[in-house]
Amino acid sequence: MKRNHTLSEKHPLLSMLLSVAAATLVCSLAATISSSEFVQYLLISAAGILCLLAQKWWFAPAFKGVFRTEIPLRKIGLLCVPFLIQLLLSWLLNVMDHGLFFRATALSVVMALSAGFGEEVMFRGLSIPIGMRYLKGKNKILTVALVTSVVFGLSHLGNAMGGNAIGIVQGIATIGSGLFYAAVFLRTGSIMVPIIMHALYDWMYFATNPALQNGNMAAMGVTTAVIISCVIDLSMGVVGYWLIRPAVREKIEVVWQKKWLDYALPVETGSAYQGKH
Repeated sequence: MKRNHTLSEKHPLLSMLLSVAAATLVCSLAATISSSEFVQYLLISAAGILCLLAQKWWFAPAFKGVFRTEIPLRKIGLLCVPFLIQLLLSWLLNVMDHGLFFRATALSVVMALSAGFGEEVMFRGLSIPIGMRYLKGKNKILTVALVTSVVFGLSHLGNAMGGNAIGIVQGIATIGSGLFYAAVFLRTGSIMVPIIMHALYDWMYFATNPALQNGNMAAMGVTTAVIISCVIDLSMGVVGYWLIRPAVREKIEVVWQKKWLDYALPVETGSAYQGKH
């Protein structure tokens, strides 16, 4: 049965934002099913997966879904290098502030998974495919990445318990990480890659930073490590922009042509790849 996607066709940006709101609502409602904090985080992850499956069903048969990657594993490994550097530097900053603290718990694992599945689905998993299919214009890739990253960063302002200024700065700096995750998704076509990155990064923080309580900052002191951490996050945004720079946007278009079977490549991209796909 062919479904009507008028909203996405006529108002793609609005459709993207509504997909963020819908996924956020679904994940939030899933967390209310159980009073157990551990189970709540598992339910958020499950809700994220269900949202992705529902999206694939809703846009079928044109949409293949976002689980499978469209580039070779070797290229994915190269995309992971900046993330691994960020992960190492962030851990060293935690050591600078808190010493060799390490508290790995089952709760920290499910919290990290819920951040990976929940937040990546909320802010990128549903919205970016819609933007790539329905937005028009030569700058649509940059628009998709920036819109989702700004929404992602602004959503983290709530982590600043008590309205502390450094928490606000950290929320804004998160836009940089969001841009990097968006770029990785755009380059690979698979939401699983940023999900794994996001979950691993958050787990490292939950396990090695005693200032975090349930994912929120309990101690909001302005330290050199915190400032450097914000700079690193913003730097990831620069890396993210480089990953979707104009020189590689034709390749990104081809990745999403594989995702959307009715995807129309721009004229210049179509001519450059004529006969290759």
